[in-house]
Amino acid sequence: MRIAAIAALLFTFAASTFAYQESAWIPPWNADALKSLQSNLGTLNETNPVWYSWNADGTPLKNWNAENATWRSSMSGTLVPTVQNVVNGSFDGNTAAAVLASPVSRESTAAAISQLVVMQAFDGIDIDYERLPAASRDNFTAFLTTLGSKLHAANKKLSVTVYAKTSDSANWNGPGGEDWRAIGGIADSVKIMAYDYSYPGSAPGPIAPLNWIDGVATYAQSVIPNDRIMIALPWYGYDWSSGAATDVTYASAMQLAQSNGATVSHDANGEATFTYGGHTVFFQDASSYAKKVQLLKDRHASIAGFAAWSAGVEDPAIWNVMRGSSSSGAAPPPAPAAAIAISGPGSLTVSRGSSTAADYQLVAVNGFTGTAAVAVQPPSGFNGTVSANAASVAAGGSIRVTVNTTSLTTPGSYQFQVNLTSGTLTATQVVTIQVTDLSRRHSAK
Repeated sequence: MRIAAIAALLFTFAASTFAYQESAWIPPWNADALKSLQSNLGTLNETNPVWYSWNADGTPLKNWNAENATWRSSMSGTLVPTVQNVVNGSFDGNTAAAVLASPVSRESTAAAISQLVVMQAFDGIDIDYERLPAASRDNFTAFLTTLGSKLHAANKKLSVTVYAKTSDSANWNGPGGEDWRAIGGIADSVKIMAYDYSYPGSAPGPIAPLNWIDGVATYAQSVIPNDRIMIALPWYGYDWSSGAATDVTYASAMQLAQSNGATVSHDANGEATFTYGGHTVFFQDASSYAKKVQLLKDRHASIAGFAAWSAGVEDPAIWNVMRGSSSSGAAPPPAPAAAIAISGPGSLTVSRGSSTAADYQLVAVNGFTGTAAVAVQPPSGFNGTVSANAASVAAGGSIRVTVNTTSLTTPGSYQFQVNLTSGTLTATQVVTIQVTDLSRRHSAK
């Protein structure tokens, strides 16, 4: 994935013998990504919202709109959010190297991520750690081994996003830090970023030329099981001028061409391109996307699926390619099953002899429209009460859970559960209560 937010769409193109997977990494700071999802519900098998980055110490940090109920309810298929080693807006390989350097920090990071997945009722997590030093290669593998073990024990999936390369001789920082053979044995899916062959610091050119994609897929199949290979393709473009480039979306590229009287053509790789006033633009439209996919279907038919960056920047006709209403001939995937989840704080602090409260929302997943029964399981050994203000809650609605303590409540940590049940669907949120003793603090002053 590219700097600051990388996402990808894995989609189902029907091959002659089986259907390919469709999934999507979604940039939650782009409102157009939400519109794309809402306009194409049911098209994806998996969604990968880029919800998490890092604090300076490597602990998870929520991005804009992370865990937002509206965004979550618009996502299709399995929900596998992405966590990136982005610190203060850019990928930080040095911080990643430090976090991965010791068994203790690898264990604590893996525990935090797996707990997040379980607490939020995600189907798994996608790891997108970029600019890793080549010297961190073994440590990265060890971390993924630990994380994969924890996730699989909880029946959750591990997705790993990696740089494109055509051999293991690509040993510079980034691709050199990723052992594809080892990763392919650990992860449930490996999303290979087959884009940025031409990039902002290079000469203008195709972002994902066909012969290069072919070489990337060929090497992938030599070291990664076919059913775990996802090839990520670009939906964006670049506008080069004076040795630098800026991002363009399909819409902005078409507007540039129109406003400058430029004619859009396609190069030998099928990528849309035009020039104007000293600028050269390469970008993707539905035909260029379909041409890349067809190459992969023809030459690498047994891979698991495809990918693209990103929802919200694409030619809307790409969704027709994915659904099979154009040259792909694909049938739309079956609608994913409805599900429910809980959104609310995982910890509360209250002083002895007082109370606190928090709201917990029933998040509707994949079109759930029903009502769920509410049950609160109080903490063991807790001298106080924990109660909800309603016995049921409708999709998208919230309940308020109130914690009351007394003067006899012992300071310390306690855990309770909020359980939602609708038929065979269940969702559970574990909440930690931290009871403090203000009187003891005051007397110590």
